[in-house]
Amino acid sequence: MKILVGSPVSLEEFESVDLFVSWLDVIPDNATFSVVGTEKFFIVGRNGKEWKKGYEFGIVDIGVRALVVGGELALYPEAFYIAKENGAKLVIGFSEAHSFADFNFIKAKFWAHTQETELISISLLNFQGRVYNNIYFPLEKTKNKTGVVAEGIAPVFLEFGSD
Repeated sequence: MKILVGSPVSLEEFESVDLFVSWLDVIPDNATFSVVGTEKFFIVGRNGKEWKKGYEFGIVDIGVRALVVGGELALYPEAFYIAKENGAKLVIGFSEAHSFADFNFIKAKFWAHTQETELISISLLNFQGRVYNNIYFPLEKTKNKTGVVAEGIAPVFLEFGSD
């Protein structure tokens, strides 16, 4: 599965991707599935068209079963356990930080819940007008054994299998 997290401008480099994830952007034509949102709501696109909308959280099949969650609900371990119980392999969270302490706390929560549940997580974190793309895998699935795939404002492209 080819995933692009970040700006749709980066999509121009690719003929197509399986999943595009971004903070409230347009639903691109060259992504099979898209998840765009904020901490208050999200929109799931399919082949360039709006497919589903959600508030707070929802389980969706976007080539892989995923839990999409926004706001403070994303910080609770129960969200990750609900995802796991429903067969999800991926958690996509949209959050806002209002201070540097919040920023680090939210990142730490996503990392910790990813390690506890062994799910993959993509956390889009809006802080001081910039969106940070944080991607975490279980420790053993990362080369450096930290669980951190990416943290920062740059768009991130990744590929992984369905297992």
